[in-house]
Amino acid sequence: MQNQTILLNYLKICLLIPVAFSSNIILAQTQTSKKNKTLMSEPARAVFLFDHKNNTIRQNINAYQAMPIASITKLMTVYVVLESGVPLNDMLPVIPQKSETSNTLKNKTTVSRLELIRLALIASDNLAAKLLAIHHPDGYSAFVKKMNHTAIKLGMMNTNFVETTGLLPNTSTAWDLHLLNKAVSEHSIFRESAMSKTGGLDALNKKGIWQRAIIRNTNIFAGDYDIKVGKTGFTNLAGWCISMLIRYQDYEFDLIVLGSPDKKTRKDLVSMYLREYMNFITSAAVIKKIDLIDNEEHVF
Repeated sequence: MQNQTILLNYLKICLLIPVAFSSNIILAQTQTSKKNKTLMSEPARAVFLFDHKNNTIRQNINAYQAMPIASITKLMTVYVVLESGVPLNDMLPVIPQKSETSNTLKNKTTVSRLELIRLALIASDNLAAKLLAIHHPDGYSAFVKKMNHTAIKLGMMNTNFVETTGLLPNTSTAWDLHLLNKAVSEHSIFRESAMSKTGGLDALNKKGIWQRAIIRNTNIFAGDYDIKVGKTGFTNLAGWCISMLIRYQDYEFDLIVLGSPDKKTRKDLVSMYLREYMNFITSAAVIKKIDLIDNEEHVF
């Protein structure tokens, strides 16, 4: 019995090594030195990792600072559409816009509201996001007001929307986006879109013939993890951004990165946090199991 206890304690020490390493990476920004703050802030203006299971902030770099969010805006755009209860099968005409373009939607074609939603979420199509608001029963201006009203309702007090695509400087915080992730995840379309590496868009052309176009996800992590919500964004002002709600084992956590200087830096930063936090979750689960075994051995 004594030898088995010694072995269990040894295994705990071995398993705690990666946990301790991971914990050092995910310490709150307020607990790091000024020098480390500078080093950690270079890959992004804001990084936020939130553990929903334990309701705990695991990483916080400028999470409460408002900044442009680019196409992450489209999460709110789609959420407002879904919450309004408008029919998703309505066929809507494609109306060309001056600022919002599309590589997929063609003039004088019609497409369902559901297909516009999928196109906005998967391919981050700007024209699709604009058309969702234009074709809303209350009109475009009222739609944008509804976006801001919804933000307040969700507790997103440092968020402001001026349009529906992210081309203009809609601003939010990583904390507010974590609240948005939680809200939108109630709709299955967000997970379906986040998990789709590619998809098909069906539209009626001007001759009334159905045509299909292939769309590709802007999120390189799509389909590789159990992503409940996932949206990328980029403008020169916002930098490279991403917001994800991920499920791993029995954990759910937000990982939000805003303002990376380039696409590769964003990818590498997100990959590091995913790898380290998932290792932390796995190690914690094994240690918990060992604790259970240890406790059973001491029950007489």
